Amino acid sequence: MGTTTNATSATTPWSGHAPLSAAQLGPDTVGFYSGVPSRQDPAALPVHAAERTVVDVTSFGADPTGARDSAAAVHAAVVHARGLGGPATIVFPRGRYTLYPESMPKRELYVSNTVGRFPEFKVKNIAVLLEDMHDVIVDGMGSTLIFHGRATQWAVIRSTDVTIQNLSTDWHAPLVLDLTVLATGVADVRGYRDLKLPAGTTATIHGATATFHGESSPATGEPYWSHGPEVADEWQNQVRDLASGLTLRSPLPLWEGSSAVADLGNNVIRISYGSPQDPGGAGSVYELRQRPRDTPGGFIWESERVELKNLALHYLHGFGIVGQLSKDISLDRITLRAKAGSWRQTAGLADFVQLSGVGGKAQITNCLFDNPHDDPINIHGTYVQVEHIDRASRTVTLKYMEQDTAGFPQFYPGDQLRFVRRATMLSDGAEDYRVTAVEGPNGRDGSRDLERMRVTVDRELPEGLAADAFVAENLTYTPEVYIAGNTFKSTPTRGILVTTPRPVLIERNHFDQMGMASIYISADADYWYESSGVTNATIRNNVFDRPARGWAAIWFDPTNTESEPVRTVHSNISIDANRFRLVPGGSVLRGASVAELSFTNNEVGRWAPFAGEAPAEPQELFEFSASHGITLSGNSYAPGFNVCATVDGMPAAEVNGSDDGVTTRVLAEAPSRGGRPAEAAGRPDCVSAAGSGVGAGGGFATWAGGADAAGRPAALLEPRWTGVEFGAPGSTQAWLAHVPAGTGQVTATLQAAAPDTALFVNYNDAGLVPEADGTCTLILADGPNILEVRTLDRSTGTGTAGQTYRWAIIRH
Repeated sequence: MGTTTNATSATTPWSGHAPLSAAQLGPDTVGFYSGVPSRQDPAALPVHAAERTVVDVTSFGADPTGARDSAAAVHAAVVHARGLGGPATIVFPRGRYTLYPESMPKRELYVSNTVGRFPEFKVKNIAVLLEDMHDVIVDGMGSTLIFHGRATQWAVIRSTDVTIQNLSTDWHAPLVLDLTVLATGVADVRGYRDLKLPAGTTATIHGATATFHGESSPATGEPYWSHGPEVADEWQNQVRDLASGLTLRSPLPLWEGSSAVADLGNNVIRISYGSPQDPGGAGSVYELRQRPRDTPGGFIWESERVELKNLALHYLHGFGIVGQLSKDISLDRITLRAKAGSWRQTAGLADFVQLSGVGGKAQITNCLFDNPHDDPINIHGTYVQVEHIDRASRTVTLKYMEQDTAGFPQFYPGDQLRFVRRATMLSDGAEDYRVTAVEGPNGRDGSRDLERMRVTVDRELPEGLAADAFVAENLTYTPEVYIAGNTFKSTPTRGILVTTPRPVLIERNHFDQMGMASIYISADADYWYESSGVTNATIRNNVFDRPARGWAAIWFDPTNTESEPVRTVHSNISIDANRFRLVPGGSVLRGASVAELSFTNNEVGRWAPFAGEAPAEPQELFEFSASHGITLSGNSYAPGFNVCATVDGMPAAEVNGSDDGVTTRVLAEAPSRGGRPAEAAGRPDCVSAAGSGVGAGGGFATWAGGADAAGRPAALLEPRWTGVEFGAPGSTQAWLAHVPAGTGQVTATLQAAAPDTALFVNYNDAGLVPEADGTCTLILADGPNILEVRTLDRSTGTGTAGQTYRWAIIRH
């Protein structure tokens, strides 16, 4: 994979896509809805024989009507397929299959970033358990699997050439409880909130509070989960604004000053408060959950060439899809979002995809990620801390440090091991080592020490190696990474986390409204212990819409406390031909301990129109510390941005932004790499630059939130609605309305303010093509329905001016 990619460079071999210029980026070229799907490297995909045995789960008693529990029958079909000893395809004839955990196979398993060594969670319920199988396809044939209780949807263990495809999955009553705030107000001199509970959940009222329950187990009669009033105080709860889609972590104000709870029927409760004030929150969804990530949603362990494709996953219980000590994992055309009509918004209890210690190639393409409770994608290794050193035997005792990670092997004989100094997050400079023997956890036996392993290497240990001051990482299980053609939206945390020393290409993705950095590259031997440094990464042709203020859209943030004058944690980074649409207070790039980074041919503008002249932005667009070899060139900036870089602990001359007119502001300057103190005097403070690039354009419209009828860039005229009325916007370019339960459909007529503005319409996260006159007919599901319109101005040939409009219609 190449590492220098600009708008005129050759096609990167892995991606198969010629690079675009920033002017060519739009809804038709970037993200999940693009007309140009991203292509994976076929060399890393499963190999399947043409001649194979078909195993039908209904032949073993699985019920496609969903009336009976099919868990035991599904396992019987899998066991039969394994016993065939040859290529097999396990099929689910199209239908709806019910799966309860009591009838699923059980395994004692220890999984990265779940619940570590805690014994109460060691046994996992697994619906589709593929163990020691080779050349197997699980084909859902368009079926839906409905889960109950706590379970892993599938596990691929010690297997090769596995494909899981053409399935939809959901949960009857997920552990995350989404409470939609239908209305707030004041009645009888008391403020109130009316909350809608999703199907499958109930509330037990205790005077001024209530306890929420999931469905009851058919085996025990007890609820699979309960959320008492104290759960509302958890910091990892979330609040989603339905109008805008903005989703942020927050304790929930459910019981603050509550005085009474009443059941209004139809799964609606009213919480009254002692204050006579309206408590607020109408149009929000309060997403309530307990923290333990008791099981992975899907699990891939000690396996090779595993492919997940064409899946609609409406909820992932536990810790998402976890790949662990495996090679060549591919995800393509995966939709992760709550199903319309379910009165739910949350699609995952934690991360969506966590690849922890994966080798070969990791490919994630053409996926939609909407509203997880943590990061959509996290790809990393695991640092284990040096606890004891036996130089005579060339053996070290290594320890898992993060409480949620323990119990599984971290090294195998023959693996490549590197020692890293925690203070600098750099190797000791010696060559890497080969593992010759390992004693420690095996991933399925709790009688062993789950936290420690003894690892023997092939030659003398480094002279400076010291307990607690060093960690070790497994370089054999570090992947090449390709993330392309995905859409990330309404995420409270980061969009992509990736730490691997092998080539990384992130292209043609759309990030919209991340709660933190859109792309976050760390390397951490302090808290999460996620490795390693990135030494070859290309970030190109991505669109960053309204990235979070207070967080850079792209952030290099290792945990080192000391720096070296020449070596850095991260290096060889190209950020080329991307489009950034910032909100006030937003910034583009932060880099700590990063070298040879180029930021070229990017376009930086504003997310929404502004009134009158462009306001001056005091926030600097760039920040760098303890870094060198930074080039900022060929970029364009909308008027009013502070086109400036702050530098800290490094010579200001290491930032070369003269081609862009970038100024620098020195916080603290370090000696240059040649050892001589750098000249700090005379460096200007940052100033608000006028900029010369393409702006978002336009003043606010004669209607709330758009652009005027004169045809400002990428503006939408006020839609004509039938069947629903919207008031003032709840936030910029976002509206919300309620309609009665009997309303089957509404219509909207959409027209651009200028003929050269293209409209891209999504309804409930599916593409929608308006009629010739712009009319869209929206068939309403129960609960929130979301219409999104993205615009792109093609009149100037730049194609970079764009807006996003959003309407939420709640039917109840």
